[in-house]
Amino acid sequence: MARPDPGIRPGRIPDRRRTRLHRFEHLLLRVPGEAGPAALSGARRALRDDLRPRPQRERSIASTIEYLRNSLNYPRDQYEILVINDASTDRTGEILEGLQQRYPDLRVITIVQNRGKAHGFNVALAYAKGDFILSNDADTKPNPDALWQYLSYFEREGGHNVGAVTGNMLPANRTTIPAEAQQNELNSIIGLIKRSQMSYGALFAFSGANTMYRKQAVLDVGGWHAEQPTEDIAIAWEMQVASWSAVFAPHIRFFLDVPERTPALVKQRRRWSSGGIYVMLTKAPKLLSRPRRNFAMVPVVIDYGLSIVWSFSYWVSMALFLLLQIYYAASQNWEHFLHGWYMVAIYVCIQMIVGFVQLTLASFFNDRGRTLKYILFAPWYLLIYWMVNTFTIVYEFIPTVRKVWRHRDGGAWISPERSTSLQSTHPE
Repeated sequence: MARPDPGIRPGRIPDRRRTRLHRFEHLLLRVPGEAGPAALSGARRALRDDLRPRPQRERSIASTIEYLRNSLNYPRDQYEILVINDASTDRTGEILEGLQQRYPDLRVITIVQNRGKAHGFNVALAYAKGDFILSNDADTKPNPDALWQYLSYFEREGGHNVGAVTGNMLPANRTTIPAEAQQNELNSIIGLIKRSQMSYGALFAFSGANTMYRKQAVLDVGGWHAEQPTEDIAIAWEMQVASWSAVFAPHIRFFLDVPERTPALVKQRRRWSSGGIYVMLTKAPKLLSRPRRNFAMVPVVIDYGLSIVWSFSYWVSMALFLLLQIYYAASQNWEHFLHGWYMVAIYVCIQMIVGFVQLTLASFFNDRGRTLKYILFAPWYLLIYWMVNTFTIVYEFIPTVRKVWRHRDGGAWISPERSTSLQSTHPE
């Protein structure tokens, strides 16, 4: 039995010696043609791993299953693997057949028509016999002690009202500048912002790649909502509105495959932006109708609403600035032309200083400064990455409003390309 994770502080989170052993019956993997999940679930207490092999995931699905079977510090006879093949069109089905021959207890359910990740989750939910479900993407590997650490939150004093615990995601592939820059993003946005959200008791979203849910809480909110583009945001809002507690556990780390090229990154962020807007339009009115009851969620709604307004303001001001610069250049008003660029330089310097401070603090909060070496990629993140995120919000706003207005589902989507290099069994 491996030693407890040093990130757990005694007295606050029970270690494995004080955590009740849980019986798990199913590890469920959903394998889609365009997108999909997989999961680990159980009998008396369920653990569900949602593995989502997409067209570029056939190289990682086998190593992920091997890792979850053989590398987790949890009794192997206490959980079972169940794979959902969600209309996969690559070699994933063939790979799973080979794994079934090697592991007879590996169960595979095939879905003929891909209807999105949330639909696959709900199919898996019907086969989960236990009380807890761990979602885990097909190219994601949690740290070996993750099961004990997750369960400790549900078993500790006052944990009966915990509906979900979400982990701390880090990129496994750092082979390009966009991938390296995402190390900065995951530290600052996922790490620091979720810590700040926990200070007032609510989370904007769970990490869809690795979150443990209480099955009772999932059923209480009607399962995952298949019409939502981002099921992790939607169920986070639904659970918290239903008075279930949500917890961010920064010491529970998992490594995932992130987009390595800017076009793939933009494609991913378009879905994320559409999902956030979709949730705002469909769930915020109900939430704000009872502000006292949903007091902790009100800052989340306001924060994201202001983010949408700021994104539009950013691009409107950018367009106005460029038009003015073209006018000054055409009229040979060089004094105003140069003055405009001087002001841009000042604003960029302020942005860089604030950004570096934020990233430095986030690194120390997250891993005591070990990721400061990635701060070299901070300029790309601070100057380009933010523009990508604001652009996707503006780009997806009108199409998402149309989807909501016409009652069209947004749950089915095409996954962006990912790395083809993550085939090792163990995370970094």
